[in-house]
Amino acid sequence: MPKLKILVPLDGTEKSLHSLVWLKKFFGKEDVEVTLIHVVEALFPGQLEYDYNPENAEGISSQVLDAAAKEIEGYNVKKLSVHGSAPDVILKQAKEGGFDMIIMTKSSVKGIARIIGSVTTKVVRDSEVSVTIVPE
Repeated sequence: MPKLKILVPLDGTEKSLHSLVWLKKFFGKEDVEVTLIHVVEALFPGQLEYDYNPENAEGISSQVLDAAAKEIEGYNVKKLSVHGSAPDVILKQAKEGGFDMIIMTKSSVKGIARIIGSVTTKVVRDSEVSVTIVPE
Protein backbone atom coordinates (compact mmCIF):
# COMPACT_ATOMS: atom_id res chain seq x y z
CA MET A 1 0.00 0.00 0.00
CA PRO A 2 1.47 3.39 -0.95
CA LYS A 3 2.32 5.82 1.80
CA LEU A 4 0.23 8.96 2.23
CA LYS A 5 2.12 12.14 1.40
CA ILE A 6 1.41 14.71 4.10
CA LEU A 7 2.40 18.38 4.07
CA VAL A 8 2.74 20.07 7.47
CA PRO A 9 3.14 23.87 7.41
CA LEU A 10 4.93 25.33 10.43
CA ASP A 11 5.14 28.97 11.45
CA GLY A 12 7.76 28.68 14.17
CA THR A 13 5.35 28.85 17.09
CA GLU A 14 4.95 26.14 19.71
CA LYS A 15 1.29 26.02 18.70
CA SER A 16 2.11 24.89 15.17
CA LEU A 17 3.82 21.78 16.56
CA HIS A 18 0.40 20.50 17.66
CA SER A 19 -0.04 19.31 14.08
CA LEU A 20 2.80 16.86 14.65
CA VAL A 21 1.25 15.53 17.86
CA TRP A 22 -1.96 14.90 15.93
CA LEU A 23 -0.07 13.26 13.07
CA LYS A 24 1.69 10.83 15.45
CA LYS A 25 -1.64 9.96 17.08
CA PHE A 26 -3.32 8.99 13.81
CA PHE A 27 -0.51 7.82 11.50
CA GLY A 28 2.22 5.30 12.08
CA LYS A 29 5.78 5.80 10.86
CA GLU A 30 5.28 3.24 8.12
CA ASP A 31 2.06 4.85 6.82
CA VAL A 32 3.21 8.32 5.76
CA GLU A 33 5.85 10.46 4.11
CA VAL A 34 5.91 13.85 5.84
CA THR A 35 7.14 17.12 4.38
CA LEU A 36 7.60 19.91 6.89
CA ILE A 37 7.37 23.33 5.28
CA HIS A 38 8.31 26.71 6.71
CA VAL A 39 7.52 29.74 4.59
CA VAL A 40 9.77 32.76 4.94
CA GLU A 41 7.38 35.55 4.07
CA ALA A 42 8.65 38.55 2.17
CA LEU A 43 7.47 41.67 3.97
CA PHE A 44 7.45 45.16 2.62
CA PRO A 45 8.23 48.31 4.62
CA GLY A 46 5.19 49.44 6.56
CA GLN A 47 3.33 46.15 5.99
CA LEU A 48 3.73 44.95 9.56
CA GLU A 49 5.53 45.93 12.72
CA TYR A 50 8.13 43.24 12.18
CA ASP A 51 11.89 43.38 12.22
CA TYR A 52 12.65 41.22 9.17
CA ASN A 53 16.29 40.45 8.52
CA PRO A 54 16.78 38.40 5.34
CA GLU A 55 20.24 37.32 6.49
CA ASN A 56 18.73 35.58 9.51
CA ALA A 57 15.62 34.22 7.77
CA GLU A 58 17.24 31.04 6.45
CA GLY A 59 18.78 30.25 9.83
CA ILE A 60 15.49 30.75 11.63
CA SER A 61 13.68 28.60 9.07
CA SER A 62 16.25 25.85 9.50
CA GLN A 63 15.81 25.94 13.28
CA VAL A 64 12.02 25.68 12.95
CA LEU A 65 12.28 22.70 10.61
CA ASP A 66 14.96 20.92 12.65
CA ALA A 67 12.94 21.27 15.88
CA ALA A 68 9.84 19.93 14.17
CA ALA A 69 11.70 17.00 12.62
CA LYS A 70 12.91 16.08 16.10
CA GLU A 71 9.28 15.89 17.25
CA ILE A 72 8.55 13.16 14.71
CA GLU A 73 11.86 11.35 14.78
CA GLY A 74 11.65 7.98 13.06
CA TYR A 75 9.16 9.15 10.44
CA ASN A 76 10.18 9.60 6.80
CA VAL A 77 10.64 13.40 6.87
CA LYS A 78 11.63 15.99 4.30
CA LYS A 79 12.22 19.63 5.21
CA LEU A 80 11.36 22.51 2.92
CA SER A 81 12.07 26.21 3.43
CA VAL A 82 10.48 28.47 0.82
CA HIS A 83 10.24 32.24 0.39
CA GLY A 84 6.89 33.81 -0.52
CA SER A 85 3.34 34.29 0.64
CA ALA A 86 2.51 31.48 3.09
CA PRO A 87 -0.91 30.43 1.76
CA ASP A 88 0.22 30.65 -1.87
CA VAL A 89 3.38 28.63 -1.24
CA ILE A 90 1.54 25.98 0.79
CA LEU A 91 -1.15 25.56 -1.87
CA LYS A 92 1.40 25.42 -4.69
CA GLN A 93 3.53 22.84 -2.89
CA ALA A 94 0.49 20.71 -2.05
CA LYS A 95 -0.61 20.63 -5.67
CA GLU A 96 2.77 20.30 -7.40
CA GLY A 97 4.17 17.88 -4.82
CA GLY A 98 1.29 15.43 -5.20
CA PHE A 99 0.36 15.57 -1.53
CA ASP A 100 -2.66 13.67 -0.22
CA MET A 101 -3.25 15.86 2.84
CA ILE A 102 -2.25 19.06 4.61
CA ILE A 103 -2.24 19.10 8.41
CA MET A 104 -2.30 22.56 10.03
CA THR A 105 -2.90 23.96 13.49
CA LYS A 106 -5.90 26.24 13.94
CA SER A 107 -5.08 29.91 13.95
CA SER A 108 -5.78 31.93 17.05
CA VAL A 109 -5.58 35.28 15.28
CA LYS A 110 -7.94 37.89 16.66
CA GLY A 111 -9.15 41.28 15.51
CA ILE A 112 -8.39 42.80 12.11
CA ALA A 113 -6.21 39.87 10.99
CA ARG A 114 -9.23 37.57 11.35
CA ILE A 115 -11.27 39.86 9.08
CA ILE A 116 -8.51 39.89 6.46
CA GLY A 117 -8.15 36.12 6.73
CA SER A 118 -5.55 33.81 8.17
CA VAL A 119 -3.21 31.49 6.34
CA THR A 120 -5.25 28.51 7.53
CA THR A 121 -8.50 29.99 6.22
CA LYS A 122 -7.01 30.65 2.78
CA VAL A 123 -5.51 27.18 2.56
CA VAL A 124 -8.79 25.50 3.55
CA ARG A 125 -10.75 27.61 1.10
CA ASP A 126 -8.48 27.04 -1.90
CA SER A 127 -6.89 23.63 -1.37
CA GLU A 128 -7.37 20.85 -3.90
CA VAL A 129 -6.33 18.25 -1.30
CA SER A 130 -7.77 17.34 2.10
CA VAL A 131 -6.88 19.74 4.91
CA THR A 132 -7.01 18.69 8.55
CA ILE A 133 -7.17 21.51 11.06
CA VAL A 134 -5.83 20.66 14.50
CA PRO A 135 -7.12 22.63 17.50
CA GLU A 136 -4.52 24.43 19.61
